[in-house]
Amino acid sequence: MQSIVVAANDVQLSYIDSGIPSSADEGYTTFFLVHGSAFTAYIFERLLSLGASAKTRFVAINRRDYPGSTPLTPDDHKTLASGTDEEKALYLKARGLEVASFIDQFVVKHGIPPVSEDGKYGGFVLVGWSLGNTVTLSTVANVDSLDAAARSRWASHMRALVLHEPPTVALGTPLPAKVWSPLIDQSLPEEYRAPMFSHWVTSSFKHGDLSKRDPDLLSYILPTTSQVPTIYKIPQERLDAIVYPTPATGSDLLLMLNLESQLYAAYKKACFDKGVRELLPKLRVSVFTGDASNALSYPAFWAMEEDNKAHGGGMIHFQELEGFNHFVHWDDPALALKVYLNCAAL
Repeated sequence: MQSIVVAANDVQLSYIDSGIPSSADEGYTTFFLVHGSAFTAYIFERLLSLGASAKTRFVAINRRDYPGSTPLTPDDHKTLASGTDEEKALYLKARGLEVASFIDQFVVKHGIPPVSEDGKYGGFVLVGWSLGNTVTLSTVANVDSLDAAARSRWASHMRALVLHEPPTVALGTPLPAKVWSPLIDQSLPEEYRAPMFSHWVTSSFKHGDLSKRDPDLLSYILPTTSQVPTIYKIPQERLDAIVYPTPATGSDLLLMLNLESQLYAAYKKACFDKGVRELLPKLRVSVFTGDASNALSYPAFWAMEEDNKAHGGGMIHFQELEGFNHFVHWDDPALALKVYLNCAAL
């Protein structure tokens, strides 16, 4: 893995890079991908292998507390556990600005082309998957805190923000009353919660009639037997690189449980703030979810639809994938590529 220093005290974010696609004679578009909880940037490796065929460069970033990136400090963990509202807001802003700095440095170092005049290539797309949306939303919400040169590069280069199945806990929207996860089930021995989560979250779920938008019709605990969980499709020799459960019961869990108002503010600003749209004039915001994903995805999807309607509509584009769980980028990377390109209007 490579890394880029993104903040003081040698704070680094590690990443994997598919490189400039060989078919990029006329130009290409770069996708920056941010993973969720318990899985590293390598969960995108099957997607990275397809970049060349679509004139696309993929750069998957490891969040703080994940291998190769700088661990969070004891003070960071203290803030997550018991910080003031202001301290929590500053914590979330710092994580967003680290990714913003990473992207800006990458654009400069590698000469990433800006969005072309016809919009057919160039620029970059920022994708947050699952809990990774906490960071990507904070990144876009805080672009206005970058220096003038960096803001100018973001304005000319950023074409889209893609929210790939954000759970409610990534947006700060209310949890369903029946919510369940191995991470929060106190009846499970603590040492089994994170490993069990990686099995449960990669499963598929058969929900009731989703058109009724009724949280009581969602399947919260028991996966369906009609599809094999994704974790059983990952080669054994790749599991150690792809699955990293430690933060799931540590910093990630604290983030989910204790920063609701800060996450909600970042989500609302990134998706609906007029100042952000003026700063990033090409920005297109899209969200998609699979209809066989766990029960935290649809309440977030519905909440975003309601918020979009409340803001007059057209601020966010929505898409649903029939028959897919939380891991379409592993199970069907060709479809994931198609969806990402569609979200970016490519």
